[in-house]
Amino acid sequence: MQKILEHSSQRARIIYLLLFSLMGSFLAGAVLFVVGISLPSVDGSIWYYRFSIILQDIFVMFLPAYTLCLWIADKPMQMMGVRKTRKMSQGLLYGFLIFGVSYPAIAVIAQWNEQIVLPDSLTGVENWMRQMEDAAKDVTDLFLSGETLSDLFLNLLIIAAAAAFVEEIFFRGALQQLIEKWLRNGHVAVWTAAFIFSAIHLQFYGFLPRLVMGAVLGYLFLYSRNLWIPMLYHFVNNAAVVVITYFWGESNFLEQLEDKPLTWVSFIVMIVSGLLTYFLFSQYKVQVKVENDDSN
Repeated sequence: MQKILEHSSQRARIIYLLLFSLMGSFLAGAVLFVVGISLPSVDGSIWYYRFSIILQDIFVMFLPAYTLCLWIADKPMQMMGVRKTRKMSQGLLYGFLIFGVSYPAIAVIAQWNEQIVLPDSLTGVENWMRQMEDAAKDVTDLFLSGETLSDLFLNLLIIAAAAAFVEEIFFRGALQQLIEKWLRNGHVAVWTAAFIFSAIHLQFYGFLPRLVMGAVLGYLFLYSRNLWIPMLYHFVNNAAVVVITYFWGESNFLEQLEDKPLTWVSFIVMIVSGLLTYFLFSQYKVQVKVENDDSN
């Protein structure tokens, strides 16, 4: 196949990626509109929202990234980092451990973000943000309301596995790498992709924790160049929410955690969690360097 964008600039490639994603969003919206008109009884049901998420995964995330890379390289998946390395199992272990030690810090940041109150002069903006948040929460609650094992399996497949795969393909495998090659700065690329990753969810009272999680995912990929590692982190994070809601949803376990007041203990937990995350990343960088040296 002809590599249409093989000699294009990195900035042009970023524009194409975002343009493809925007076109995919319109296409997914058009398909949903037709489904809503053709099957009015399905509109607003859990199956409608499942279909909506699948369409977004395919047309807004996966196909734009895959198409762009297909027009650049012979092996688009490998270009995006979906490959096996010699010490991949060790990298996956580090990814799992980093999830465990970083989660408390992200949880504290989530609590703080949820409790932010804007000045009185911005009451209208805050009300709009709360309405957006409540609408997103209603859809999430509907998704996680299933009580059968098949509901649990579908949620793990759609919310955890598929979301982790396509979002990492788009944000880390494509967008982050393009930004890094354009600006020649991995750290700026990580945080820029993380910012877009968080902003695109349109959940303002979850923006900061999602930003930090996006940065952790970005650094996992920056150091490993193996997309399976941030995919594992992303999957475990989403799957944890699905499983906790399925087994302990009636106790409102997650909501109780979010509503807890922040204390000095919370900030100590956040600092310790952050230091442990930094330590594990430092160890991981050493392991990656040793692996790269051995392969040369």
